[in-house]
Amino acid sequence: FRGSAARGNYLAADRIDAQLACNEVRRWMSSPTEHSWQALRKVCRFFKTAPRLVYTYPQQTVRGIDVYTDTDWAGCLMLGCHAIKHWSSTQTSVALSSGEAEFVGVIRGPGQGLGYQALLRDLGIEAPLRGWADSSAAIGICSRQCLGKLRHLDTHTLWIQQAVRICRVNLRKVDGEVN
Repeated sequence: FRGSAARGNYLAADRIDAQLACNEVRRWMSSPTEHSWQALRKVCRFFKTAPRLVYTYPQQTVRGIDVYTDTDWAGCLMLGCHAIKHWSSTQTSVALSSGEAEFVGVIRGPGQGLGYQALLRDLGIEAPLRGWADSSAAIGICSRQCLGKLRHLDTHTLWIQQAVRICRVNLRKVDGEVN
């Protein structure tokens, strides 16, 4: 089980379509159950039916960096119409509301986007950063200037409020079905 889960994890590094499933299978590596074996078989069948994923990057004019985040699933960073980075992970913190959980998820995306924005700036390309989230609560928390009624956030996460306020990050709403 461990060997196959590790191989799936290796393959999923480049496969945006299998990342979440391989991440979930990997969580059962210490003590696999019958359910985890069934999940691993599904992942293996997926790789057998879709053995390759080809990324193509045609020439384009970059107008901005778009970062899509969703706390339930994953996130990706788009440079124009090209997926440059993608991730799938579970949250390490415990949130007491869905708004707090979405807020924690939204923080990761713009943080990655600001790094790529700095890299592009070093190459002489100015690209605005847009963050897309499907949670109105998370966008509201990021747009305010203080904690409000929130009680369980670490202060190191509040950098996003300043970044939104000084327009380094433009947060926008996207429908959950589209995200």
